[in-house]
Amino acid sequence: MRRLLSVERHQKILERVASENAVDFASLADELGVSSMTIRRDLHILEEAGYLKTTRGGASAQLVNTQDLLLHPRATDQTLAKTQIGQYAASLMERGEVIFIGTGSTTAVFAQFLPNNLDLTVITPSLAHASLLASRGVDVISTGGVVKTDDLAQSGVIAQDAINRFMATRTIIGTRGVSKNGGLTEFDQEISDINRAMIERCEEVIVLVDPSKAGVTANYRVCEIENVDEFVTSNDGLVTLRRELGSDATILTPNG
Repeated sequence: MRRLLSVERHQKILERVASENAVDFASLADELGVSSMTIRRDLHILEEAGYLKTTRGGASAQLVNTQDLLLHPRATDQTLAKTQIGQYAASLMERGEVIFIGTGSTTAVFAQFLPNNLDLTVITPSLAHASLLASRGVDVISTGGVVKTDDLAQSGVIAQDAINRFMATRTIIGTRGVSKNGGLTEFDQEISDINRAMIERCEEVIVLVDPSKAGVTANYRVCEIENVDEFVTSNDGLVTLRRELGSDATILTPNG
């Protein structure tokens, strides 16, 4: 059995804690194939970042079953890639920022790893993201709107009106497709409209792209490639995304 990377262990621990409320060192160590001391270190790291709180003999959750990864039908797609992308992108955030987080399973991982001690304000149309972050003490502005997509996204006139009231330091979104000719694209028109509106109202645009989205063109265009400041992908997605977007695009990976 392949030994898990620390980022993979952290993701599995978060999933276990969210689904079971509490876990113990021994069962985690046995499940993940590491020592109890390694699990203790992992839990300490996650507690320091505000994702959970430890108890005697294990860890208890500050949130229960609100994580988009556990709800979304695409949750198991590109799991390792999304974990790398989400954790690395979360590390880029700076104290006091006002950020917009779009909907989807990749941004859900980003939300999971977002520290709660940076005095951030998060604007999001995702009920799942809003619930997760608010339960961890992050200031959240939920856009409101009609909820009708698989990932509990709020959209429509109400959401658009709310977005028009704000400016963000950064917009962090996923995408259903990214290509040189098609740009960023989505399969849902209303999600596309919301993302486009926030791209126009921020200082910096970061797009989280797992390798499966490179070269895909969905129905509705969000923006041109040139409107994106940085693409964040997994270590193994760099070559694929670079081949698709060319040398002009700024592509970031956990390994640099």
